[in-house]
Amino acid sequence: MVLLRIILLLVGLVGMTILGLFFSSSILAGIIAAVGLVLGFLLRRQIADGAEYYPRAISAGLFVYPIILFLGDRLGIENNIKLAIITLTTVIIFDLQFWSLSDSSVLNSE
Repeated sequence: MVLLRIILLLVGLVGMTILGLFFSSSILAGIIAAVGLVLGFLLRRQIADGAEYYPRAISAGLFVYPIILFLGDRLGIENNIKLAIITLTTVIIFDLQFWSLSDSSVLNSE
């Protein structure tokens, strides 16, 4: 189940990049995804060290999606900016899950 969730997040990042490129004519989502994945790779040891705190952080991060979609329309935030915030949240969640689970020193609680 965890592997499926990680694959879904990665496919979502690719989809958000394509969505931003074709519908918003912006590469901002792609830049955020690429930089986030590179930073996750570079910080993989530090991410694995804090793995016991991530289930709560990931649950809290999942609330960003509806909040941004709900408040974004009411506050007049552009779709490009909303997509960038959602992409940033997704890449953070992906990095936390993938790098903490790929390290052999982390005990998988699931």
